[in-house]
Amino acid sequence: MLATLALGAASCNKTLVNTEESVETLKAKTSTSSVTNEWNSNPYKLNVIYFVPNDVDSIPNFRKRLSKILLDAQNMFANNMDREGFGRKSFGLDLLNDSLINIHYIAGKYGKATYPYSGGSGAVKAEVDSYFNQNPSGKKSEHNLIIIPTYNTDPANPGGPPFYGTGTSCYALDYVNLDAKNLGIGGDIGWKATVWIGGMIHELGHGLNASHNRMNKTLAPTLGTALMGSGNSTYGISTTSLTGTTAATFNNSQVFSPVARSDWYASASAEITSLSSSFVNNKIIVSGKFTTTKPVNDIVVWHDREPFGVNNDYDAVQWATKIIGQDSFRFECPLADFYDLTGNYEMRIGFLHVNGSRTTLGYAYNFVNNIPDLSKVVTYKLLPTTGWSIVASDSNEPGSPASNVLDMNRSTVWHTPWSSTQTPQPHFFSVNMGALRTVKGVAFRNRDNLNGAMKDVNIYSSTNGISWTLIKTTQLSKVAGSWINVDLNTSISTQYLKIESTSSWGDFFYSHLADFGAY
Repeated sequence: MLATLALGAASCNKTLVNTEESVETLKAKTSTSSVTNEWNSNPYKLNVIYFVPNDVDSIPNFRKRLSKILLDAQNMFANNMDREGFGRKSFGLDLLNDSLINIHYIAGKYGKATYPYSGGSGAVKAEVDSYFNQNPSGKKSEHNLIIIPTYNTDPANPGGPPFYGTGTSCYALDYVNLDAKNLGIGGDIGWKATVWIGGMIHELGHGLNASHNRMNKTLAPTLGTALMGSGNSTYGISTTSLTGTTAATFNNSQVFSPVARSDWYASASAEITSLSSSFVNNKIIVSGKFTTTKPVNDIVVWHDREPFGVNNDYDAVQWATKIIGQDSFRFECPLADFYDLTGNYEMRIGFLHVNGSRTTLGYAYNFVNNIPDLSKVVTYKLLPTTGWSIVASDSNEPGSPASNVLDMNRSTVWHTPWSSTQTPQPHFFSVNMGALRTVKGVAFRNRDNLNGAMKDVNIYSSTNGISWTLIKTTQLSKVAGSWINVDLNTSISTQYLKIESTSSWGDFFYSHLADFGAY
């Protein structure tokens, strides 16, 4: 996230000094009975942790400085949520009083070398989890903001510890000038305050379930920069805002909830049962129907220009909407809000479940002469797979047989060997549809992890399962969740279909697929 700053680590050792009063002493001096914070009654609160490796000093006055920064962010989030129609909702904080947060101080077991920027978050999280296992009453939600003092002795060059979001936890750093009073003062101190404080609030957004996105072009003159875009370079200097999609995500986050529930982040899924798309009046219009295992409050869509996905999605323009009735949605996405009308795009539709879970389905499309080709953004009614069977396949990883592609369950996959045997491409499976069928096209559905997803494929047909005719060679889109439709050159009558993978996304030796169908 902070690619513009060096994140090195100093080599000198320092004696651990906790210059702050203990939280027990602070609690004894304060009373929560007089707290007037708007969100103090939220049943869930963000866990704020100050984690200090055993060879690093804590930074003086950290409780007061961090409390001010997070209370300001709490109010900023509320203003944005209100603007987007959700009311003044914000994340709860475990407060000692109206100006001081209960920050959990955890002394790390090891030195900073155990908790590096790259890969060190797991070791930190393990100790945080252990702390809350021993202090269960201190854990107020599933969401953690973990702040670690800089590893560098140079106050002008902070860096070193993890600084990113992973799931419902996020990581940031502290240094001597990390102070709200330095925002907007100019010079190197002011600039670094914006980058590191803005970066902290950006990573907090990830820890509260938000994805990257960019402010839509027509909104940028008034709403400025999206926090979950490049807001870390504008926070405290110029207007920095939540997008509608980020606000909708927070609306379904545990620590924003005004009510308690017992199933936060339990498994949930959604399926789009019908989907249509069109380009009308210079707008991309997408509408459809869906089913879901958990109720949905809000639905969002991102249009992400290639390269797609995590850490490549800062430029994704976005929209949010409420469901229509019980099972329908519609988006209107004006091209005036796009920054680039060329190249390949991934449209991701996200269903925000009331328990905080999210189901995301991706669709590929591209622009031709500044006009979107939406021919692949569609869902076909697939032929029933009852009575179908796998008649042959490449070898598979134990527990991941080719028969999984016929169960219409995205959580089960066919996977060729990877844990012990490295069988190279090509890989294949063939299907007996039980009788002659008229087939206009075939459909593929990937799991969420796209490493090794089928890329280049050959499609064969047969009337006897022995002699095969190549009917289509194509490249599958690198998208997760949605069906990838491949229209055949002409309708065919066949009983058997064979799919041959000749390469995978990422050039892995293996292949995998969640579901296969025909229409």
